[in-house]
Amino acid sequence: MAENDLPDQDFAPTKKKKSDDESEKRRKKITPGSLMKAIIRSGEGQEKPVEGDQVIFHCTTRTLDGIVVDSTRLEHGGKGNPIRNVLGKSKMILGFLEGIPTMTKGEVAMFKMKPEIHYAEEDCPVTVSDDFPKNDELHFEIEMLDFHKVKVVGEDLGVVKKIISEGQGWECPREPYEVEARINAKTIDGKLVLSHSEDPYSFTFGRSELPKGLEMGIGTMARGEKAAIF
Repeated sequence: MAENDLPDQDFAPTKKKKSDDESEKRRKKITPGSLMKAIIRSGEGQEKPVEGDQVIFHCTTRTLDGIVVDSTRLEHGGKGNPIRNVLGKSKMILGFLEGIPTMTKGEVAMFKMKPEIHYAEEDCPVTVSDDFPKNDELHFEIEMLDFHKVKVVGEDLGVVKKIISEGQGWECPREPYEVEARINAKTIDGKLVLSHSEDPYSFTFGRSELPKGLEMGIGTMARGEKAAIF
């Protein structure tokens, strides 16, 4: 279906509880017609991402006449790696901040955004190259691959943790504990590059025997807990 044939849905900012945080102040900039959504493919179920969830999605940005100016997809010149953001934590353009929480898992949607809703927003926290058409109205095609609750481990969002199964008790490893952990390391596309799933890997916490981010994530885990650390 051609983009111009898609039925557009206009929506004003979602009414939320009173808050003085930066996200709520930014949402007040959204005016009728500045952010439009058209669903290309419906997703699964009714659940939608909320603040604190890590959202994983592909994005292709086009001009209104269909020219691709940016994409995460290989077929459009990207690296093939989806975007991973934490709602309420990661720096995002205003259109994503408001539009992504309306999507279900597996959904593909087209968001039409006025410049002030994407990178031309005053004090936009996300920067683009000088040749990016940030002063133009643009189409953002989003495929919501997955979302899940995560714990932010690093202040700079460099390390986040998804709990797969809860552990026992409340105590977490700290210096100078001796720790045993079953570890599988994978690339973003799922290729296994290191495995200690059969024989646990033993290390002394705090002695830099593991990559810093991995040790930070393990430092938030209880005994018996299973988690994915990104």
